[in-house]
This record gives sequence, structure tokens and C-alpha cells, in this order.
Amino acid sequence: MANTKQVALLKRSVEEWNEWRDKNPEVTPDLQEASLRGADLSKAQLQEANLIDANLRGATLEEARLMRANLEGADLRGTRLLKATLEEADLRWANLEGASSIRVNLHKAKLKRANFDGADLYKADLSEANLSEANLANACLVHASLEKANLHKSKLYKAVLFGANLTGVTKLKHSQINSVQSLDKDTKFPDYLEVKIIGENKWTCKEIGNEIDKQERERVFE
Repeated sequence: MANTKQVALLKRSVEEWNEWRDKNPEVTPDLQEASLRGADLSKAQLQEANLIDANLRGATLEEARLMRANLEGADLRGTRLLKATLEEADLRWANLEGASSIRVNLHKAKLKRANFDGADLYKADLSEANLSEANLANACLVHASLEKANLHKSKLYKAVLFGANLTGVTKLKHSQINSVQSLDKDTKFPDYLEVKIIGENKWTCKEIGNEIDKQERERVFE
């Protein structure tokens, strides 16, 4: 359970909270299962905090610092994460459905089975993140960086990939690409996938090389 005094301080004033963090850098905040629904936590210093199963639904976390924080199983539905830093954070099984995550930094984050259904990840940094079995259905990934991310069994149904960078991505199959809503000539793919644009919302996707297998498979998606 959360430390009630720490929860009260954070709810009362982010400025006071940040001052307390600066004076007590050795303390790991215990906010496990804390109810922070709808709270304005913009620019809060929450690095390395324990937020396991915390309720952050509808909260504002714009420019918040959450590096290496543990948000496993946290409820982040509808949160505002504009320019928040969650580098190396643990968000396994977290629910970010409909979250506004524009320019969020999720570099090397643990996102296995996280739910990003309908999330806005415009220009988000998901490079080297573990997105295995994550749900990215209906997500906006326009100009997002997924370079060297793990997309094993991740759901991309109706995701928008205009200008997204998927170079170096591992465990990505042609069936996942064929399920997306849209992509364009600026979308970058790993070497083992060959994608050719043949018309508006029409493309061919072919698996080549050793990442999947050497059997060539092709399907026109329209």
C-alpha cells in the first residue's frame, strides 16, 4: 500500500513534492495502489517511484519525470503524457487506453502486454522498448520512433504508421503490417520486411531474410 503522507504531499502541491524529492534523493516514493485519478502532476519528479497498480486515470502528467518508475498494472487511461519522460520505466500490463502521449519518451521501457488502444503516440520515442504482446490497436504512431523495439505478437490493428520508424524492429510479421490502418512512403521498416506502396491505403508486404524464415510470402492489403 502507498505511503499516505507521500500521497497527500503529492496531491497538495507538485512544487512542494519536487522540493521534498530534491532534499531526499535517497528515498524511493511509495505510491503503490495510490488513487491519483484526475490529478494534475505536470512536471512532477516521479523518477524511480513505486506506482504499481496506481490509479492515474485522467491524470495530467505533462513533462513529468518518470524515469525507471514502476507502473506495472497502473491505470493510465485517458492520461495526458505530453513530453513526459518514462525512459526505462516498467509499464507491463499497464492500461494506457486513449492516453495522449505526444512526444512521450518511452526509450527502453518495459511495455509487455501494455494496452495503448487508441492512444496518441505522435512523435513518441519507443526505441528499444519491449512491446511484446502489447496492444497498439487504433493507436496513432505518426512519426513515432520504434527503432530496435521488440514487437513480438503486438497488435497493430488499424494503427496509423505515417512516417513511423521501425528500422531494426524485431519479431515483426507481415500479418501485423497488413492489419494496420495506414502507412506511407516515409514509413521505415526492418530489413527483413519489404513493403511497397501501390496506391492509397494499398501496399504489398513481403517477409525476406532470416528474421522470420526464407519462405517468401506476399499479400496485397486494401
